[in-house]
Amino acid sequence: MNQAVQLVGKTQVCAMLGISDRTLEKLVRSRQFPAPLRLGKRLSWVDSVVQSWLLKAVEPQLNWEPPKRIRKS
Repeated sequence: MNQAVQLVGKTQVCAMLGISDRTLEKLVRSRQFPAPLRLGKRLSWVDSVVQSWLLKAVEPQLNWEPPKRIRKS
């Protein structure tokens, strides 16, 4: 396993998701978002984990198709 792991801090995660730090804390507390790694006093997430979560969260929107119109005869 020689892959480099990119860590991102709380501020970066909030910016990536467009949410406040308080909302991120609530998501983590309710287990709707992965828990951070604690490195001393710093909280960090693996970038690829955050990206995977975001893709899963937006998947319904990405797969959305407009309803088909029924033509009146």
